Amino acid sequence: MSEDSFPVTPGSNEYTTLSFLVARCGTRFSPDEITANTGISATEVSNAVAQLVEWGLVQQAATEYYVDPAQAEEIRPRLRSLDTVVQLFQTAPTDDAYAEPEWTDEVPSLSVGRDDRT
Repeated sequence: MSEDSFPVTPGSNEYTTLSFLVARCGTRFSPDEITANTGISATEVSNAVAQLVEWGLVQQAATEYYVDPAQAEEIRPRLRSLDTVVQLFQTAPTDDAYAEPEWTDEVPSLSVGRDDRT
């Protein structure tokens, strides 16, 4: 896993699968068990765990998947950060003037370097 980027997107099957495994770090789960606990289809779980293994976020032992407890300590804060960003955007006001196109036309210009106090 790169220090600068975290490849998991909130709301994705990878995110749901990783969150499930991190919450139960050290315990190994079959794809069927992940499916039963996450509500993701078997095909989607299969694709998600394959991607998570490729990214180095999940380990595979035979036909089971898990997150190492030491690595979970690194992943947990990243998942929390993603959760916080999602929550921030979900609670942002929809009447935000700065979200409107051309909002800068409504703001008086600031004169930088000129003293208008005379």
